[in-house]
Amino acid sequence: MRRSTSPGRQALLPPLFDRIRLAVVSLLFAVAVLGMPSRTAAQETIPSNQTIRLIVTFAPGGGVDVVARLIADRLTTSLGQTVIVENRPGAAGIIAGRQVASAEPNGTTVLVASNPLLINQLLKPETNFKIADELAPVASVAPQAIVIVTSPQVPAHSLKDLLSLARQKPLNYATTGAGSLSHLTVEFLLTSQPGLRMQHVPFPGAAPALTAVVANQVEVGSATIPPAVPLVKSGKIQAVAVASEQRSAQLPDVPTFGEAGVPSLPVLAWVGFFVSAKTPKPIVDRLSKAIVEVARLPDVRKKFGEMGFEDKASDAGQFSRELAAELAIWSDVVKKANLVGAN
Repeated sequence: MRRSTSPGRQALLPPLFDRIRLAVVSLLFAVAVLGMPSRTAAQETIPSNQTIRLIVTFAPGGGVDVVARLIADRLTTSLGQTVIVENRPGAAGIIAGRQVASAEPNGTTVLVASNPLLINQLLKPETNFKIADELAPVASVAPQAIVIVTSPQVPAHSLKDLLSLARQKPLNYATTGAGSLSHLTVEFLLTSQPGLRMQHVPFPGAAPALTAVVANQVEVGSATIPPAVPLVKSGKIQAVAVASEQRSAQLPDVPTFGEAGVPSLPVLAWVGFFVSAKTPKPIVDRLSKAIVEVARLPDVRKKFGEMGFEDKASDAGQFSRELAAELAIWSDVVKKANLVGAN
C-alpha cells in the first residue's frame, strides 16, 4: 500500500533542496577562487619578471647619476631582479617626472630626482606638475650640504668677514642656476640679511660656477660640497661656511652657519626616489625598505662618504615629511624674493 506524503512535508522539500544546492555551489565557487592567484596580491607585488628602471633627471656623470647607479647595482642583488639606470634630463626633472607619473604603477619605473623638481613647482606653477599630486615619495639618500666659497683674492676668510664686506660694497655670487638649491640657499641665508648687497650670477652647473670663483670673475660661490672639496683642499677657493647642522666630514675645519652666528638652513640637497602616485602602498614600502637598506650597507656608506655625501637615508614616511617642510620654506623664500619664473 503506497504511503502518501503530507502536504506540509511536500512544502518543505523544495526549499530544503534549494538550500543544499546553494551551499554546494557556494562551496565549489570558494574552492575555485582559493585556487586562483589573487589579482589584488599580484597588483601589490613588484613583478619579478620585469626589469626595474631608475629614470634619472640629470645627465650621466653627475652626483645624482652616480648615486643612482650605485643604488641600482646593489638593488639588483637585494631584490633579485635587474635594475638599470636611464637618464632623462631636462625641464628641472619634469620630463622624467611625467614619464614616471604615467607609467604602470607596479614599482618597475622609479624616478630619481633632486630638489629642483620640488622647487620648480613654485618657480613655474604654469607647468602644473606637483609632486604631491603626481608621485609617491619612496626614499631619499646621500644628502649634500651647500657650502659658501670665496675667491682667494677676496678679503673674506670667514662668514663674518663676508657679511661685513657685502655691506661695504656690492658682491657677485655664482650659483648652479636661477632657482637652484644653491641660489635659494643664498637668498635664504645671506641676501635676506639687512644691508647686504649681493648680485646673483647663474651658471649652468657647479663646475662653471666654481671655475668662475677660482678665476675671481665672481667673488662668492654657492654649491654642494662634493664638487667644491678638491678646489678648497688645493687652495684655489676658500670655504667660509656650510649650510648644515653639523660640519662636513670632508671639510671639518669649515664652520656651519649656526656656528658663525647665522640661523642655518634645515634643507640639504637630496637624491630622491619616487614612483607613480597610483602605486599601491605595499610596493612603495617594499622599494623604500630595499633602498634604505642598500644605502646603509658598509661599502655604500664608505663610497658616499668618499664622494662628500652625508651618511643619511630616509624612508618613504620620513622623506614625505621632509618634502612638505622644505616646500613650506621655499614657498616663503620664492615669494619674498619674487622669484616666480626665475629659471
